[in-house]
Parts: sequence; C-alpha cells; structure tokens
Amino acid sequence: MTKQARSEHTRRLLLEAAAELLHQDGYAATSMVGISQAAGVTKGGLYFHFSSKDEICDEVQVAAVTVLREHVSRQLVVPRPALRRLAELSRALMSWLDTDPKVGASFRMAREMGSADERFVVFSRAWLAQVHQHVADAFADGELSVDVPLETAELLVVVTCVGLESVVSSRIVVPETDLATTLAKLWRLIELAERSPRSSVARGAGG
Repeated sequence: MTKQARSEHTRRLLLEAAAELLHQDGYAATSMVGISQAAGVTKGGLYFHFSSKDEICDEVQVAAVTVLREHVSRQLVVPRPALRRLAELSRALMSWLDTDPKVGASFRMAREMGSADERFVVFSRAWLAQVHQHVADAFADGELSVDVPLETAELLVVVTCVGLESVVSSRIVVPETDLATTLAKLWRLIELAERSPRSSVARGAGG
C-alpha cells in the first residue's frame, strides 16, 4: 500500500468511526479521543487529518450528502412520476437512518445542534431542498390537486420523516422499528387517499 493509499485508508477509518459514534451517542458525547480509539488510530494521526471535532462533523455531512446525490442520480436513469420519486426518497432516508451511520449522524446532529450552529444542518437542508424539488415537480406535472398548498405537501413529508426518526431515537417506540417499512405503510395510506390529478379535476370542471 502506498503512502497516499494508507493516508486515505486512515482518513476513511476515522470518518467511519466518527459517524458511528455521532449516530449512536450524539455530538456532545463524542470526543476526539473516542474517535481515535474507535478507529484504531493514534491521536496524532487523527489530528493530522482533522484539526477539530467540528471539522470531522463537516466531513461526515459531506459524505452523507454524497449518498443523497447518488440516490437522486440513480432515480433520473428511469423516468418516474415526481410523487413516486418523492416516496422513494423518503423511504431511502428511512433506510439510511437504519443502515448508514453517516446519514444517521447527520440527521442527529441537525436535531441536537442545528439551533446552535448552521454547520450542523448541511445534510438536512440538502435533503429538504430535494423534497421541495420533488413536490414542486409534482405540482408542475399535475400530480397534486390545486387545493393542496405546495408548502403543506412538503411539510407533511418532512414532519413524517423527522417524526419517525425522532420517536425511534428517543425510544418512544421500540428501537427495532423498521423505519423504511413503517414509512412505506404510511405512503400506501396517502396513495389510497390521494385526490384525482389536476388534469382530472380540470376535465370535471369543464364538463
């Protein structure tokens, strides 16, 4: 392994360890010493790559945003209705919260630290922007009724996803709850109650 490869490997170990600790224990309980120990890297090696805990938090969120962007790019390969893309994005988020510490850590940092410093909401805002785009596309394509305000539809998705993450993290419901499956059931309820597309409403009014 070359020196550069070893350096990249060490950096990856540190980011993975930091994400795991931030996801499990939260920002306040995660320390630089804890990260170095979890990664099996000396404290000097840690500070060679990252000057502070906040710098590591920034990198964890960058990695989480990459996961989000890659998901969106894959969605574009096969054209789908905007509401279907929105449902898939929300289910993907729930799956990531269970399986990807980078995303879980980013979501938890936003919940615990976002009000104190905007640097902790980078991933959450990127996710929210994508939700907004899907909802806007759904309105533009006539997939949502004209009497449903865009911001209300967007808020429904955000509150549902944030609420599910919060109740599991706070142990209000059992930690073993499958977030993706639970959200899929909620989406089926929404689909059953979905109003006719705008085009149908327009045809009915015209007739």
